[in-house]
Amino acid sequence: MQLLNEHYQLRVAEPSDIPEVIQLFAQAFRFKLNAFDIDSTNPSQRRQLEAIWNSLACKKNSQQFVVTEDRKIIATFCLVIKENDFISNPFIKTPFLDYWRFGITHYIKQKIFFSLFDYIPNENEAYLAHIAVLSSYQGHGIAYAILEWITQYSKDVLKKAYLSLYVDIHHEGALYLYQKNGFYIEKEESSRLTQSIFHIQHWNYMLKKTC
Repeated sequence: MQLLNEHYQLRVAEPSDIPEVIQLFAQAFRFKLNAFDIDSTNPSQRRQLEAIWNSLACKKNSQQFVVTEDRKIIATFCLVIKENDFISNPFIKTPFLDYWRFGITHYIKQKIFFSLFDYIPNENEAYLAHIAVLSSYQGHGIAYAILEWITQYSKDVLKKAYLSLYVDIHHEGALYLYQKNGFYIEKEESSRLTQSIFHIQHWNYMLKKTC
């Protein structure tokens, strides 16, 4: 546990955090979940989301973090690197039957959905797979503080020269935040998969130097 600033704490996520993390994730990406006909308010689908998410979280090249206030999770983000170096990762693989217990159709949809966040970065970069802040805490500078922390962590601990991410070119609020924090657009990419599902074809691949 460490301080993000004078108000909030930051720590590595734990398996017991999964329900709250999924709620934050579903809030941040609700339009994309809806486009995929995934209902995170449905208890069965939510438990399946939690099982699939847990299997992704146990990968040794990724690390999920949470930001808390009085033990309440108010933000979450995930960092990914090329190497399998996150030995402190506390998650374990979900039992196979838990994937299928709540329906094969929803399982396939959710696996495809999460695959959209699956990217292996270059050796010299740390990749920000996602970031989500509780809606009632947005506008308080939390996302900016997280980006500042990630930059320093990527430089000092992960020894990476760059921090990277993808963002929808039409997401003006996110673009403004990232550019304000020092990110620049390295290139624009397109995806037929996201076009067919979300009607989002173009994405900005953004970089920020950590030093």
